[in-house]
Amino acid sequence: MADVNPPPVENVRFAEDGADLSPHISAAAEPLGHFGPFTFTNSMLMMFITMALLLVVAWLASRRIRQDPEAALVPEGLQNAAEAVIEFLDELVQSTVGKKYAQRVLPIGATFFIFILIANWFSLLPGIGTIWMAVPDPHDPAHEIAAPIFRPATADINMTLALAILAFLVIHGSGIRAHNPLGHLKEMSQVALLAPVFILIELFVVISLSFRLFGNLFAGEVVLNGPILAGFALGHIPLIGVVFLVLELLFGLVQAVIFFMLSMVFTGQAVAESGHEAH
Repeated sequence: MADVNPPPVENVRFAEDGADLSPHISAAAEPLGHFGPFTFTNSMLMMFITMALLLVVAWLASRRIRQDPEAALVPEGLQNAAEAVIEFLDELVQSTVGKKYAQRVLPIGATFFIFILIANWFSLLPGIGTIWMAVPDPHDPAHEIAAPIFRPATADINMTLALAILAFLVIHGSGIRAHNPLGHLKEMSQVALLAPVFILIELFVVISLSFRLFGNLFAGEVVLNGPILAGFALGHIPLIGVVFLVLELLFGLVQAVIFFMLSMVFTGQAVAESGHEAH
């Protein structure tokens, strides 16, 4: 997220017309470049970095399995840690979705949790939201603005909305697979006359999941990079900054758990044999 604490005067750049390029707060991700019709933003950069890290960790954790499957039956090191996380998530999925459907939704559910958690915690790394570059103003290309090179992926409403839409598709795709389209629609609305209301409630799940995650991460970025906390952290009470960092670690974990658990609970309701509770 953009750092609202202006840099020292000697580090402030000026456009040719004298416009100040001091950092600013922006709810939208700032563009870093363009590739034909596609715009590459700072949150997309962090998304790809997060994905690359997870792929490398997954490759390293499964390397022993590929090399010696028999020896890998007794996990060690990174493989042991990875299996512990997956087993823990598997138990949660089984408790919400049921054993019958757990294997089908575990991969996407675990991906939700792990990706969101790492993306949230990446916002606490040094340089995230505090290293700036001059880019054209999206609203006025003739001028430049200061944009952070790195912005947490989950601090971009487009990313959280994409995750929520994917969760929505998993929830109702699972329900359709379990009950067929008409059966799933019937399970969603037990009273025919109220069917439109229940369908509207289901659509609000996308808004709920996406804005909850985005709002918490965006607010955390503003607080961490804001002038009040910066004054404490760089001034006479650095302990305040440490407290906020610890709280952000906790909030990042909580938001990942909430998104994961709500997705799995709603999926469990969608595949349930009978009965339906409004979200």
